[in-house]
Amino acid sequence: MPTISLKVPPETAARLARMASRRRVAKSVVVREALDEKLRETLDAPSLFELMGSAIGAVDGKLADRGHNPDHMKGFGRK
Repeated sequence: MPTISLKVPPETAARLARMASRRRVAKSVVVREALDEKLRETLDAPSLFELMGSAIGAVDGKLADRGHNPDHMKGFGRK
């Protein structure tokens, strides 16, 4: 199994030690389980693109980007 190392704040290290002690397992077991759970939950969550899927392309395109029309940009950025 590959090995990684990481730095954690003292409070996190203390909580990790308490949880490992309470469960009577090594700290690495607790870290592996927590990391696995977080990665699974994050990878299974839909992306913003997937969440917005029904709205993407919903605009018919009749309104052009006004930033490309010099008439709409006259005086922009001036006081």
